[in-house]
Amino acid sequence: MNETALRYRNIIEQLNDLDGQGRSDEALHRARDAAREARGEGEEGYALFFEGEEACLSGELRRGARLEGRAAELLPDVPFVLSNFGVLLSMLGRPRRALGVLDRALNIEPRDLHALAQKGVCLSKMGFDQEALRCFERILELEPGQPHALRNRAISLSRIGREAEALTILDQVLALDSLDSHARSERKILLDEIHLRGTPLGWLLLWVRKSLFPALRRAWYRAF
Repeated sequence: MNETALRYRNIIEQLNDLDGQGRSDEALHRARDAAREARGEGEEGYALFFEGEEACLSGELRRGARLEGRAAELLPDVPFVLSNFGVLLSMLGRPRRALGVLDRALNIEPRDLHALAQKGVCLSKMGFDQEALRCFERILELEPGQPHALRNRAISLSRIGREAEALTILDQVLALDSLDSHARSERKILLDEIHLRGTPLGWLLLWVRKSLFPALRRAWYRAF
């Protein structure tokens, strides 16, 4: 990655940190400044990218995706531009197209944790839970103990019927952070499913939810 790409990657990491801390107004202003800076330096691709980030921070995801899609055309070998665009496509309900963009990012930078995580999410949305599981396990090889990857791994294990393993992982996550609301929610869902499996028709409901529906989703995505 060249010096220009590294500089703008540092800026997007700053934006993500600000947004993650609930300082979305600061993140929005930083995105706007970065877009102006990039355009002033003749870096049209990065200008479009940060305009897309500004749009997303303002709640305009579709406009943000259009802008970042144009940025990805101008910057086809910059992994963070591709992975952020892939995330937006996934959020907008276009996981198959997102998967193609994320694979492009990973072909350039195979250790891109952001792209790996979103690839796993997209595969899960499409019903390919075994493949999604491999993405989350790869992240944990690169960054052991990462909470997001642990949670997602637990969810994938649950979806392929390995509830006991999933429950153990969620307990591990909560042991590290008892206030993790996402892990608490997934643990409750999992316990409800385990209870449901012991009821007269529970096994059938779970089979429909965890086997039939994913199989139909996979067939649909393969066909279209």
